[in-house]
Amino acid sequence: MYKNEKTSDESNFWISYADLMAGLLFVFILLVGAIVVRYVFVQQDLAQKRAALGESESLRSSQNAQIKRFQERLAIAMKNLEKEQTDKNSLKEMLTLKSNDVSKLKDLLMGYELKNRALEENITTTQNRVSQIEKALAENKNILVLKDEELAVLGAKLLEESKAHQMLVDELNITKVKIKNLTGIRIKVVDSLRQELGNSIMIDPKSGAIAFSSNILFNQGEYKLKPSAKKELSAIIKRYIHTLLFNDALRPYIEGITIEGHTDSDGSYLYNLALSQKRALEVMKFLYQDDPDNRELYSRYLSASGRSFADMILDENGDEDKEASRRIEIKFRIKNEEAVKELENFLNK
Repeated sequence: MYKNEKTSDESNFWISYADLMAGLLFVFILLVGAIVVRYVFVQQDLAQKRAALGESESLRSSQNAQIKRFQERLAIAMKNLEKEQTDKNSLKEMLTLKSNDVSKLKDLLMGYELKNRALEENITTTQNRVSQIEKALAENKNILVLKDEELAVLGAKLLEESKAHQMLVDELNITKVKIKNLTGIRIKVVDSLRQELGNSIMIDPKSGAIAFSSNILFNQGEYKLKPSAKKELSAIIKRYIHTLLFNDALRPYIEGITIEGHTDSDGSYLYNLALSQKRALEVMKFLYQDDPDNRELYSRYLSASGRSFADMILDENGDEDKEASRRIEIKFRIKNEEAVKELENFLNK
């Protein structure tokens, strides 16, 4: 009994299970069918939307093309507008320049009118002055006739004065030649001394003077001649003086011969003045003693002078050259030498 009930329950369970599965299968089939239907509808709707989208894209492309064409036309229009604006500005500038040119032209015309008026006034004034001058010239013609006669008389007087002036000029030129000949005497004397003395002693080319170093002739601070110096003095000074005084062509122009003593600046001026005077006198005494036959001639031409350090000799830097400053100089003077120098200065002006 119990076994049958159990079998019956199992059968009912499997039947119920089968029914359940059948129901679930049916539901599944319905669900799949719904999905398939839904898919079909969705595909149709998607196809419609795609078609609509394609139409929209085509419409959009067409609109974009229209927009692009419109933009191109707009760009061309903007360029044309800019060109028109540029042309307009250029036209304005041209009009402005033309206006300025017209204004300048007006100013120039006004200036020309003013100048023309001034010129007309000047012409009128000039014409009036010309008339006055013509009247004055007419009045002066008679005066000029009288002046011509006076000028003729003055011309004759001027001719006479010109002749007299030319005579004075000729005389002056002759005097200049004589003076130049006179000024050439010193050069002639210097040349004669050079020929006589040769290279035995240095002769100043301008003055013709000769010099002996005091160190050779005297001891330091003394005025007595060294014995060794007397032979040189006798040989040179006698030839120098004899050239000047025993040459008949030169002696008429010689006024005098001076023996000058010079010192450096060591010591006082008065002490050196006395020393230089004693040394110059000592040289002169030696000449008198060495050449007694010509003492009378020496007394007329020779003189001794002390110069202290009044005529110092300077070196290249302008400083005193003490060794060269200590010296005995023998120089000659030309007659009327100062007057000749003044005439030379006058002629060279």
